[in-house]
Amino acid sequence: MRGVVAWAVTAAWMLALLSGCAGTPQSRESGATVLAGVLGVEDLGEGFCIRAAAEGRGSQGPFHCESWGQTPAAAVEDLTDRAEQVVSCAHVEHWLVDESAVGELSSLLSYAFQEPQQSTETQLWVFQGGGLDRLFDGEQDVARRMTVLKAQGKDKQGFSPVTLREAAEALAGEEALLLPALRVEGEKLVFAGFGLYQDGEILRWLRGEEALGAALLQGERIHWTGSVGESSIVLQSLGCRVVPQWDGGILAGLSIRCRLEGTYTGGWQKQQSDAVQLEQETAQAMRLALHRMQAAGVDAAGLLGRAGLHCPVRWSALEGQWAEKFPGLSIDLRVEAALETET
Repeated sequence: MRGVVAWAVTAAWMLALLSGCAGTPQSRESGATVLAGVLGVEDLGEGFCIRAAAEGRGSQGPFHCESWGQTPAAAVEDLTDRAEQVVSCAHVEHWLVDESAVGELSSLLSYAFQEPQQSTETQLWVFQGGGLDRLFDGEQDVARRMTVLKAQGKDKQGFSPVTLREAAEALAGEEALLLPALRVEGEKLVFAGFGLYQDGEILRWLRGEEALGAALLQGERIHWTGSVGESSIVLQSLGCRVVPQWDGGILAGLSIRCRLEGTYTGGWQKQQSDAVQLEQETAQAMRLALHRMQAAGVDAAGLLGRAGLHCPVRWSALEGQWAEKFPGLSIDLRVEAALETET
């Protein structure tokens, strides 16, 4: 019941702010209207800067503009209400939220859900390390770069962005979020791991092996070049079975059993020892991710729900003890991997 009430409150937020976004998604421009594909948000200390971008088409260069306001909603309203040009935010595909502005995530969601045409599947990223202004400046076509990144994510990289719908549901349920992070390396926009978000702040950053482990715990498909020889492997998590361990009526630990399926790419041939090495490396990555979550005191991998499915008759005891016990729980995690050659 608490979740239903919380969702109702969030829905009320989402009807509270901003009007003025309109347009159709058939092209970048419709008359004097520019259809923004990417929005970036920064907190400048004395207000918010909203940056908008649309892909260049044909001989046209990329479109960029920016605006300011005391709140995210006010900044977007300034962006969309311009005499010389209407900037439509109704069909934005990506929100890039600078780490300086993550404290205003609930306000950003309120804005986004105000527009009926706004897709709840718009992808949400946290931008790490500064330099967001450089992405929305000059000849940089950030909208096209995000389109390419999204396309690569479908086939290769499993670090899928959180959608606005998923973020709203997590905030309504007072749950933690793993927000995929981006940063600029040289001239490239690259995946930078996850920001462990709760209550308006990033509690921890998960990078490298920790990010790999977090993605596998969530069941992602990942294009990963590991140290299994020099092989390139596409990994697919087939799920993790989470079993609570009890000492009488006290929650004492968790047993986690994960299954992975790997496919060699690029003509690599499998070796008999590869599966064992892969199991060891991915198990270590998942342990690192779990350690970071336990250190932060938040279950961002949905382990509570999966543990509850294993033993529904003890759900009340499990839920009641989880917040207190989770940070110090002993976790026995093992991985079973199967490898095949690409056909």
